[in-house]
Amino acid sequence: MIKLKRVVTVSILLAILGGPLVANADELDDKIKEQNAKIETIQNNQNAAQAQLTAIEENVAQIERDVLAILKQKNAEEKKLTDLNKEIEELKVVIAKRDEQIQSQARDVQTNQGAGSIIDIVVESKSVNEAIEKAIAVNTLIKANNDIMQEQTKDKEKLEVLQKESEERLAVIIEKTEELKQKQEDLVAAKLDKEVQINALSASLATEKGAKKKFEEQKAEAERKRQAELKALAEQKAKEEAARKAAEAEAARVQAANEAAAREQAQTQNPATNTATGGQTSDSNTNNSVDSGTVTPPASTGGGWQAPLSSLVITSPYGNRVDPTGSSGSFHDGVDFAGAAGTPVFASKGGTVVEAGFHWSAGNHVIIKHADGYYSYYMHLSSFNVSNGQAVSAGTVVGGMGTTGNSTGVHLHFGVSTGLWSGFVNPAPLLGL
Repeated sequence: MIKLKRVVTVSILLAILGGPLVANADELDDKIKEQNAKIETIQNNQNAAQAQLTAIEENVAQIERDVLAILKQKNAEEKKLTDLNKEIEELKVVIAKRDEQIQSQARDVQTNQGAGSIIDIVVESKSVNEAIEKAIAVNTLIKANNDIMQEQTKDKEKLEVLQKESEERLAVIIEKTEELKQKQEDLVAAKLDKEVQINALSASLATEKGAKKKFEEQKAEAERKRQAELKALAEQKAKEEAARKAAEAEAARVQAANEAAAREQAQTQNPATNTATGGQTSDSNTNNSVDSGTVTPPASTGGGWQAPLSSLVITSPYGNRVDPTGSSGSFHDGVDFAGAAGTPVFASKGGTVVEAGFHWSAGNHVIIKHADGYYSYYMHLSSFNVSNGQAVSAGTVVGGMGTTGNSTGVHLHFGVSTGLWSGFVNPAPLLGL
């Protein structure tokens, strides 16, 4: 039964200790999962943005190729227009010279023939044949001049049409070029925006990955701390168990010695009665109740304080330690002593009991206020023999050692403070430890 209780106690203890750490690890796992989801979302957005950027870059490249082709067409049209303009200028020169030649020939005909018209030339001719010849010559000259002028006029009109057509085509090309240029600028701007977005996503991705790494490191540290605390707790429990066994053995030895001494004394005082009873004595203290008349309190240390137990075996000193239950805190404000259940606990110094009762953490406990302003604490008692307001002297049995309240095994928590439940100090030096 005792072994079963120990197993249950240790199991509960490990569950209590492991609980907050496991919860913390689970919380970190949730945070890591959350970071993974964020990272996946950012990566998906980044991939989508990269795909969009690739499409934009392809469009930009195609537009650039189109612009180059159109510019090539534009340059060809401009060259053609330049050649046409050059041809027009040359034709204008030719036409001007021909006009001058026609006018000169017309003047020569009029001067040579002495007449202002074909009729005059015919009338003034000496014969019909001469008149015909002169008329034919004049008409031929006039017709030639008219043909030349008509030809030049047609060329001018043709050049004007071509020039107008080229100008119109050039205007269309320029308009299209401007349109493509604007589209290209828009695409380039979109490309830059996508690059900025991708950079921002990359920065966010790095940040989220950094946060994930931090949580993973925190999880690893929490697990390391958990293992360290479990190890320290196991070592502490082993130490406490060894100390408890030693205290029980010592208590059993002292009890056996006391019983032997009692039998020897009884035999000496009343040998007949002792013989009749077979050497057995009546013992009313076979349970864990405390009889203050059968024990002798320890001597004072010289500073007015005496040990609260006949034998002091420290299992947990004052100061920082691994929290054995997960609810007591990592700072131990007293000293734990090992012992057997029901072992008498003595008032370490005279004073007045200011508290004797049960507390969820301290269990059955007694608090004594002393004349010098100090308070002494006796916790986790199996029972207590004093009451509130009672005056006690050093060595008075205040109760028996137990494991009530927030305790994982039989022990006495002994504390000293300068105020009620406040200002705790290390009691070891007061006890000469």
